[in-house]
Amino acid sequence: MYRFVFIILLMTVPLCARTNLEITGAPAGGDFILADKNAESVIFIGTNEDVSVIRCANDLVGDFLRVTGRKPVLEHTVSAGLNTRIIVGTLGRSGLLDELAAAGKLETNGITGQWESYSLQMVTNPLPGVDRALVIAGSDRRGTIYGVYTLSEMMGVSPWYWWADVPVAHLDTVALHGKSLRQGPPAVKYRGIFLNDEDWGLAPWAAKTFDVSTGNIGPKTYEKIYELLLRLRANCLWPAMHPGTSAFNSFPENSRLAQDYGIIMGSSHCEQMLRNNISEWDEKKYGGYNFVTNVSGVLGYWEERVRTNGKFENIYTLGMRGIHDGAMPGGGTEREKAKRLETIISDQRQLLSKWVNPVLQQVPQIFCPYKEVLPLYRLMKDMPGDITLVWPDDNYGYIREFSSMKERTRSGGAGVYYHVSYFGRPRDYLWLCSTPPALIAEEMVKAYDYGASGLWMLNVGDLKPAEFDMEFFLRLGWNPGAWQGTNTYKLLEKQIARDFGPMIAPEITSIMAEYYRLNFQRKPEHVWFPTNNLFSPEEITQRLQEWEGISQRVEVLEKKLPIGSRDAFFEFVGYPVRAAAAMNRLSFTGSKTAADEIRRLTEYYNESLAGGKWRYIMSSNPRGQVEPKTASRKDPAGESSKTNSSQSLRMERMDGGNTSSVEKIRLHKKDGFFIPRPSADLLENHRSVTIEAEDASEFVPGKEARWVKISGLGYNGVAVAVSPTMVSVCDSLEKILACSPRLEYKIRMDDTGDWSVIVRTLPTFSVEKGRSQRYAIAFDDMPPQIVSLPHTDSETDRQWQENVLRNAALTTSIHFINQAGSHTMKIWMVDPGIVIDTVAVETKGTWNHGYLWPKPYDVEGVER
Repeated sequence: MYRFVFIILLMTVPLCARTNLEITGAPAGGDFILADKNAESVIFIGTNEDVSVIRCANDLVGDFLRVTGRKPVLEHTVSAGLNTRIIVGTLGRSGLLDELAAAGKLETNGITGQWESYSLQMVTNPLPGVDRALVIAGSDRRGTIYGVYTLSEMMGVSPWYWWADVPVAHLDTVALHGKSLRQGPPAVKYRGIFLNDEDWGLAPWAAKTFDVSTGNIGPKTYEKIYELLLRLRANCLWPAMHPGTSAFNSFPENSRLAQDYGIIMGSSHCEQMLRNNISEWDEKKYGGYNFVTNVSGVLGYWEERVRTNGKFENIYTLGMRGIHDGAMPGGGTEREKAKRLETIISDQRQLLSKWVNPVLQQVPQIFCPYKEVLPLYRLMKDMPGDITLVWPDDNYGYIREFSSMKERTRSGGAGVYYHVSYFGRPRDYLWLCSTPPALIAEEMVKAYDYGASGLWMLNVGDLKPAEFDMEFFLRLGWNPGAWQGTNTYKLLEKQIARDFGPMIAPEITSIMAEYYRLNFQRKPEHVWFPTNNLFSPEEITQRLQEWEGISQRVEVLEKKLPIGSRDAFFEFVGYPVRAAAAMNRLSFTGSKTAADEIRRLTEYYNESLAGGKWRYIMSSNPRGQVEPKTASRKDPAGESSKTNSSQSLRMERMDGGNTSSVEKIRLHKKDGFFIPRPSADLLENHRSVTIEAEDASEFVPGKEARWVKISGLGYNGVAVAVSPTMVSVCDSLEKILACSPRLEYKIRMDDTGDWSVIVRTLPTFSVEKGRSQRYAIAFDDMPPQIVSLPHTDSETDRQWQENVLRNAALTTSIHFINQAGSHTMKIWMVDPGIVIDTVAVETKGTWNHGYLWPKPYDVEGVER
C-alpha cells in the first residue's frame, strides 16, 4: 500500500492557508479511518444547509463509492450510536458547527465571514458517542462545497474523472493523516469559463451523444459542467451562445440547476443582462435592436430576463453591443456612442434596482470594453464605481489594458476576459489548445498586480481539449502568488502527478513543455498561413524532427501506462501532440500520410475513445480554417519567400545565403588551438550574434525592480521580464540610468560601423494606457535609445496581426561601433510589462536568419 500525498491544493495555497492533512491507504497509529471494510461509515449534514451543499454531500458519497467500492450513509439527523466519521456544514447555518465553534472544539479563525473559505479539521467528541470526526466547515455555501470536493480530490478523485476519464485508484481503506487544512479566501472573487464557438464540438456532441433528448446543450450537459467547475474551485459561467445552440434560458432548468449547484451565471461581453441575442431577440415582438430608435423595446427585452432570473445568483453584464459580437447599433460619433453607453448602463441599473436589489452595490455587475468598446470606454465620463471593469486580451493572450491608479481605487475593481480559443481575425485557433501556461501566468498575474481581482473569465471554446490550460487558469485565480516565474511547469507537473502519478509526471510535463514551446513559435492552425515558407528549409527540417521526437516519446510513454489511464492520456497528451505533429508535416510537405494521421486520430477520439463517450466532440478542421489548401503547401527545399511588406518584422526569409546556424563560430587561434577571445561572453559569428535574453552576462537590478527569467515562454522556452510589475515607468534618460534594471551582454565584435540590434519581444501591451511597450538599449557608455513596440487598438492592423500569429514583435535600433573588440550591450526596462525573448546583433549584411533565428553559441563555440 502507499500514501496519497495531497498535491494539487498545495500548488494553490493562498496566503491565509495552512495544511498538514493527507490521505493514506495504509494507516499508522493515530491516523483516522474515514472508510474501511469493518464498519459502515456515516456522513452527517444538517437539513438546514443550502440545497447546493446537500447535493454536493451526495457527490461525496459517490466519490467514496468510486474509491472504495462501498457507499457510506448520508444522515441528516443526529442519532446516538451512528458511526459518524465526517460532518459537513456551513458556519451560520449548521447549528452543530456553531456549537462546536462556541465550545472551542472547531477553529473558525480566518474562515468566519470570509468569501468561499473552508477548513477540514479533526475534532474530538463532536457528537455523543463519537470520539473523533472530520469536520468540513465552510464560510458560505461554496466554501463548504469546495471543502467537500477537496476531500474527494485528496482521496484520488480527479476533477477530470468524468470530463477527461481520469481513473480513480481503488483503496480498501481511506484514512487521514494529520489534523487540519484551511483554504481561502480566493484571491480572485469570480473565476469561471465561457463556452464559445461550440458549433464544431460541444454542441454536436451534446445534441447527438449526451443530451439527445434536448438535441442541444441542455440541462444534462450543464450539470456536468457545473460539477467540473466546482471541483476546480471555480464559481461562474458564461454559457454557450453561438447560432444553432438554444439559448441557455430556453431550458428553465438550466438556471435553476445552476442555483442548485451554487454556480453564478453571467453572460458574455456581447450578451448583456443575461440575454442571448442570437436566439432570443425577436424583431417582430420587440422591434429593432437599436437603443436610438427603440428604447422601450430594448429595455423591455432586458427587463423580462431580470424579472425572471433576478432571484438567482448572477453577474450582470452591462452596456450594449450588436446582436452577435458586432458594434452597438445606432451610429453616431465616438463621443455620441460613449454618451449612449452611459445612458444604457444607467437604465440597466434601474432594472437591477427594481428586480434584484435596490442596493446596487450588492448586485455583481461588470462592463467589458471589448474590441470597439474600449475606445468608447475611454471617452465615458460616468461609470459607476461599483461596476467591475473587465479588461479583455487581444484574443491571442495579450491583455490590452490594465487598471490605472485611479481605476484601482474603484469599489468594483477590475477583472480580465482571456482567450485560449478564438474565432476571428487574423486567423482562428479553435482546434488544439496551445497557449502556454507561462503566458497565461505572465499576463494574468500582471493584471492581478494591477487590480484585476474581481473576475477572471476564460474563453475555452468547446472546453475540450483545453483541460490543462483551463485548470491552470482557474487554480491561478485562486492564488496568483503560486506562480513565481521559474516554476511554471512545476505547477503543471503537480496537476499531472495527481492524474497520472508522480513517477510518470516529469516525462509528461517535459513533453507538454515542448508541445507548448513549438506551438508558441507557430500554432498548428497557423503553420501554413499565410504561406508555409515563413520557415527556412533548415528550420523546417529541425522543426519536423522536434515534432517527431515528442510524438515518439508519447508513443513510448503510452505503452507504459496502465490500460485504465490511456483514455485520459490520449485526451490530455496523445491527441494534441500527435495531431499538432501531423499538422506540421502536412503543412510543410503535403504528406498524405500526415493528413490520414489527423483523420485517424480524430476518428478514434470521436468513435472509439472511452467506448464512444465523446462521439462528435472533436473536429480537426473547425470552420474550414485548419487543413492547408494544396496550393499553399511547398516542399521544405523550395524557393525562399519574397520580402514581407512589413520590413521591421521580417517574417519571411530573405533571398540569398545560408543561415548562420549551420556555421562554426570563429574563435581566436593561439598555439594551434582555438580558444575564446578574452573579455567577452558572446562572439560575433559572420557579422552577427544571436543571443537568448536569459543568457545575459549580468542581471543588474534597478531601484525598484529586477529582470527575472520566466520558464515556458519564448521560442526556446525561457524569456526575461521585469519583477515586480507594479513599478514606475522609466520614460526619460535620467530615470533609465538612475532607476531602471538592465541586462548586460559582453560581446566581441570584429567589425566597426553601424550595427543593427533586432530585439524579439512578446507582443505585450504597456501597463500605461494607450502607450507603446518600450525598452532602452545602448552599447558601452553611449546614451540609451528608447525603442517602442508597435501599438494599435485595431484588429485589422497588419503589424498586430503578424505579431500575434508569430507571438513576437521585432524592433530594430542602429548603433555605431567605432572600434573592434569587446563591447557591452545594455538593455533597460522602460515599461515594466516588457518581455524579451531573443536578441540578434548584425552588421553589413542582409537579414537572412529565417523565422526562428539561429541557435546562439557560447564562447567555446558550442551551440547553446
